[in-house]
Amino acid sequence: MFIDWYLPGYKAGGPIQSIANLVGKMPYQFWIVTSLYDHATDTPYDDVEEATWIKRRENEQIMYFGDGGPSGKALKALLTEREYDVIYLNSLFSTTYTLKPLWSAKKLDLTDKLILAPRGMLKSGALSVKSKKKTAFLAGAKTIGLFKGIIWHATNEAEQQEIKSYFGKNTSVKIAPNLPRNIEDRKHTPEKEKGKLRLITVARVSHEKNILGGITYLQQLENATIEWEIYGTLQDENYLKQCRDEASKIDHLTIDFKGEIEPKKIPKALQENHFFYLPTLGENYGHAIAESLLNSVPVIISDKTPWQGLEEKTAGWALPLKKETFHNVLSECAHMDNVTYQEFVEGAKTTGYSISHDHQAIKSNKLLFSIDHL
Repeated sequence: MFIDWYLPGYKAGGPIQSIANLVGKMPYQFWIVTSLYDHATDTPYDDVEEATWIKRRENEQIMYFGDGGPSGKALKALLTEREYDVIYLNSLFSTTYTLKPLWSAKKLDLTDKLILAPRGMLKSGALSVKSKKKTAFLAGAKTIGLFKGIIWHATNEAEQQEIKSYFGKNTSVKIAPNLPRNIEDRKHTPEKEKGKLRLITVARVSHEKNILGGITYLQQLENATIEWEIYGTLQDENYLKQCRDEASKIDHLTIDFKGEIEPKKIPKALQENHFFYLPTLGENYGHAIAESLLNSVPVIISDKTPWQGLEEKTAGWALPLKKETFHNVLSECAHMDNVTYQEFVEGAKTTGYSISHDHQAIKSNKLLFSIDHL
């Protein structure tokens, strides 16, 4: 496996969690090649020797590389040092950890072993960032047949259609959903008073996550006091300033941008709040959403994620990106009493349990690696 950032890193969010969960639940041996640094840092991990296999878990060995990643010579050595069944690429646009390994594998006649997971990078929201560059790359890749002969890993049917729309209806795509962490027992449920609302978000403070929109949806909530904690990389200073400026106009809102949070601290942070809040422009999966439900925390999210039908389960809401719609639900939550809130807690708990016991998801991921030559 090749991935830009991996454990013990966590600042890249979902992609790290996706692979960590996959490795933890699959009965296979994994060799993972990744960066010596966490996302957006230049400090190497402690006690890690570069370019050496390090055993982290029983079925997992990791090799870390510094700036520039493995050289062409190193890639050739990595790809030929043992008889791998699968070469898995965990990105679409990464030069270092997707395109270079892909090209090296093709030169070694290993194309039939390649699986590539675009991880939501073909969604309109993701493509809208640096859109011209990405559109040009996709057109060029299709023209030269860069991805010809590989297998694509889609996490749902929508992503399967996105892949086929760019690379042709006959493109080989396997669907295997992301896997959650093991279910957590909720240690604390805050009391819910009418007129008081505690929200939490675990996501990058970025345009794609629509944090600014989330602030505007909280305007004009009458007779309510709202506290909102946001955990995630503050990667765009201009966007962060816009968010702070907009939040300062809302007297009844206290918003706290807390920066990154270690994964082990997320359950406690979730459990101290009433609702998880994320009006995202699009999620391929949304590990933080799953994590909330696993911790019995109901969610208020957009309908641009795979998490649908939440209201019927009394686990939260998946809403269209309309200010009035979000405003109405947030108002309902702000003025919700504790009895009603506890019903949503139970709904989230039941939904979380079903997520963590999805045996079909495990089966689909096992089948993902059952490619023709195995």
